[in-house]
Amino acid sequence: MNGGRVGADDIALISIFQDLGAEERAAIASVCRKLHFRAGEPIISTGGADHDVYFMLDGEAEVVNHTIIGNALHLDALSAGAYFGELSALDGGPRSAEVQTLSDCVVAAMPPSEFRQVLVDYPSVLVLVLHNLAQMIRAANLTVLQHATI
Repeated sequence: MNGGRVGADDIALISIFQDLGAEERAAIASVCRKLHFRAGEPIISTGGADHDVYFMLDGEAEVVNHTIIGNALHLDALSAGAYFGELSALDGGPRSAEVQTLSDCVVAAMPPSEFRQVLVDYPSVLVLVLHNLAQMIRAANLTVLQHATI
């Protein structure tokens, strides 16, 4: 469900944008659209072709993937200030996990081309995104090691 404008104050809630000034946050907000989701709705689905990056303004959601036999694997919990969907925005590939709302949620959605431009225009944001990607890789490596068999 769509609704409302994204403002600089909304963008100030997002962890990777907190060091930016009001004018910079307003510029970022201007390329986003506000979306509302009810509890239990998917925001993104595994394999989906949508490549937007999402910024959690309000509510709670979880990142989930499924094993080959269909068991749900909880990957992350999301609340206000979080962002997700950056992998698909960066490489153009399909979604690698799903994000399911746990409560009613409000998110700001940014097109992938705009997200990539934000990374070029604001190096401090790029450094934070790279830091978070490195953490994701480390966690994935640990999971692989924990589940590896000889």
